[in-house]
Amino acid sequence: MNTLTENLRSACVALPRTGLEDMDGVKLMKRFDAKYVIPESWLPELVNAVAASSKVLEVNGQTETVYENLYYELPGEKFLKDHLRGKARRMKVRERRYDSNSMTFLEVKRRFAGGKTIKDRVNRHGRFRESWTSAEQDFLKSSMSIDTNLEPRLHGSFVRMTLVNFERGERMTLDRNLECALVGSAPSALLKGLAIIEIKQPKPDRYGPAQRWLRNQDKRQGVVARKTRISKYAMSRLECDPDIAARTYLATYRRLQDARSWAEDLQA
Repeated sequence: MNTLTENLRSACVALPRTGLEDMDGVKLMKRFDAKYVIPESWLPELVNAVAASSKVLEVNGQTETVYENLYYELPGEKFLKDHLRGKARRMKVRERRYDSNSMTFLEVKRRFAGGKTIKDRVNRHGRFRESWTSAEQDFLKSSMSIDTNLEPRLHGSFVRMTLVNFERGERMTLDRNLECALVGSAPSALLKGLAIIEIKQPKPDRYGPAQRWLRNQDKRQGVVARKTRISKYAMSRLECDPDIAARTYLATYRRLQDARSWAEDLQA
C-alpha cells in the first residue's frame, strides 16, 4: 500500500458516508463543470479542507474505485477534432464501467456554449466492449442526432473518489492514477503525478470550499490549482499519438505537460 493511499484513507476517516441511494439530488446530468489539476500529494489536504461540508461516496465498502472508459469515435475523428479546435458545442460517446459494483453504462455527453454539460446514459445490457443491443442503438440515435457508425478508439482508466456537498447540491471528483491506450495497445500513464479535480455544479459558483482552498495554495504554478480546460479524452489521444495536430488545444496540452514535470519534481 502506498503512502498516498494511506493518507487519503486517513483523511476520509472523519467524513460521513453517503451511498448511491442518496445521490438522486446530485446526479447533475445537466450541470456546469470546473476542472483543476493538482499534485496527487495535495489530495489528503484538499479532503481535509472540505470535510466539514462534505460526505464521501462509499459503494460496497469502497471510497475509491477504478473507472474504466471505452471511448468511441466517428469516421474522420469528429469528436477529437471538435475538442482540439475548442468548439463550444461538442460531444463524446463512451462506455463506463465501475469496478465497485461492476455496473456499466453507455453514455453520450454533450457540451454547449456557456459551459453547460448534459449527459444522457442507459444501463449497458451487454458486457463491456460487446456489441450494442437494438435498444442501445436507438438510444445513441436519439441522443446524438447523427446516423453513422461509431468505432471504439481509446481505453482509459483512473481511480476516483467522490465528495458530495448536499447543501450546495454539488459533487467533487478526485481522479488519480490515470492510464490510457488506443484500442489494442498497452496502457501507459497519463499526467503522471497529477490528479484531476472536477467540481460539478447546478450553476457556476466560484466560492465553494474547494475553490477557496485551491486559490489559497501558495505553491500554485502555471495551471496547477487554477481552473483549466482539460479533456481526459483529448489528452489521452495526444499522449497516445504524438502525430495528431493539437491545433488550439496545443497550448493547454503543453501547460499540462509542464505541470506534470513540476509535480514530479515536487514529489521526487
